[in-house]
Amino acid sequence: MPARAPVLTLRELNRALLARQMLLRREKVGVVEAIERLGGLQAQWAPSPYVALWSRLATFDRDRLTRPIDRGAVVKATLMRATLHLVSAREYPAYALATSEGRFGAWRPPGGPALADLRTLHARVLRFAGKTPRTRDEIREHIAGHLPAAAAKDERLQSWFLFAAVATSGLVWDAAGAHFEHRQRARHVAPAAKLRRAPPADRAYELVVRRHLGAFGPATVADIATWSSVRVPNVRAALARIRGLRRFTDEAGRELYDLARAPRPRADTPAPVRYLARFDAAILGHVSSERTRILPQQFRKQVIFSAEVWQTYLVDGMVAGRWTIAVGPRQAIVELKPFTRVSRADRSALVDEGERLVRFYAPDARTHGVRA
Repeated sequence: MPARAPVLTLRELNRALLARQMLLRREKVGVVEAIERLGGLQAQWAPSPYVALWSRLATFDRDRLTRPIDRGAVVKATLMRATLHLVSAREYPAYALATSEGRFGAWRPPGGPALADLRTLHARVLRFAGKTPRTRDEIREHIAGHLPAAAAKDERLQSWFLFAAVATSGLVWDAAGAHFEHRQRARHVAPAAKLRRAPPADRAYELVVRRHLGAFGPATVADIATWSSVRVPNVRAALARIRGLRRFTDEAGRELYDLARAPRPRADTPAPVRYLARFDAAILGHVSSERTRILPQQFRKQVIFSAEVWQTYLVDGMVAGRWTIAVGPRQAIVELKPFTRVSRADRSALVDEGERLVRFYAPDARTHGVRA
């Protein structure tokens, strides 16, 4: 009879997540390595990856991320859950392959085309954006005369074809679109040849599963599939190929998988206050019911609604409020919007950390402050 899997408490899962997300202490690692260890960075809002790394890395400044973006070591593209991420160039081909099916199915209208029907469209778009970055409007105009007849009178299908042309063809973002300051229309370009060399599918799925466990584990199969948009059979097959996996259960009896050497700190490990970026993956790395390991259920609707995930801060490892920032030429202010009361010591730590954040976020402002 197999040994019973150890049970991990909610607080133990919280500390494991914080350790892997580099939120227990700022780590001294390179930016590209950090992005890989974190399973990529959410990038729907241009400053978010910068704020995420500022909260996680020692002595981080904007140039530490901008430089690898500009030299092509970091790529911005539509990947997991058909949302924008930064990933390393060396891991991009695996992510692109493993998430392709999920991206194809995203927002697809009933009766939409089969994947095979998009091959000609994809080839056309890749040629069109081969050397010159193109906006969505330029891509829309380019493909307008080459859509299937079924799309002529179906606006939903037309919109989906535009999404598919950008998100499933293999286009990546122009490097400038990944910069902190980017607020213009997105421009898309065909990836360099090295980014199109897809690994074998089994290796791609295994890499994505390993990255999820390393960044968010211990995790259920559903967590991995939800975060990555990889189908459950492919997740299970990848787990079966990974040697030395540890198995646990949570307090609800769900089966959790984990890498053997991944950190699982004690439940009483101290956790400093931290600021999370907009769309921070620390909140989004699990199915909705599992996000309670960092986001208390009573605060969920104040953080996640519609397609938005607001900027939050952590106290003792859990979301305790939101933060906003107002930046003008003379003044930059971080404002705290608490969900719950915090101790005087934690409030002081939030103010100190917030003052460092606002100086990072708006270095050119004449004055900086925190409104608590």
